[in-house]
Amino acid sequence: MNPTSDFVRLWTRHQAEVERYVFSMIPRQADAAVVLQDVSVLLWQKWDKFDPERPFVPWAIRFAYLEILKWRQKQAREKLVFSDSLLEQLHSRHEEEMPLMEARRSALTKCLETLSEQQQKWVQLRYGRHGAVKQEAAESGISMHKIYYALEKIRDQLQDCIEQRLRKEGWSDA
Repeated sequence: MNPTSDFVRLWTRHQAEVERYVFSMIPRQADAAVVLQDVSVLLWQKWDKFDPERPFVPWAIRFAYLEILKWRQKQAREKLVFSDSLLEQLHSRHEEEMPLMEARRSALTKCLETLSEQQQKWVQLRYGRHGAVKQEAAESGISMHKIYYALEKIRDQLQDCIEQRLRKEGWSDA
């Protein structure tokens, strides 16, 4: 196995999860992006210490947590910095919620596949690029109101689908 490609494969697959975690812990997007970049460098530097028998995401998030604490120490004079105890609470809550959030993401992925091509296109337009729904309305001749109404129904359909899947998997309080 090639360590570089193994790392790149895992980091590419799970970067979004680590990114969500970092962005939930740091209030300013620019600061969170810098910390995420530092985390990715640190993970690569420590890659030889990674145990492939253990899950990658908790390992990466632990490094992210430590980098967030370092960032916080540097920002101690700022007014908009979370306290250590709040960061610890957020971190603990994230660890508690991670299995459910992962189950929800997995269910969402499966539920999105059940949508028609048109429904998938509208979801992608709505959540993929700012202003795309307005552009689609202009190009297709369908009113924005009609597209947004359809999106509301799609969201309800997806919510029901996700809840059903989670119940089938034993998530009673999902």
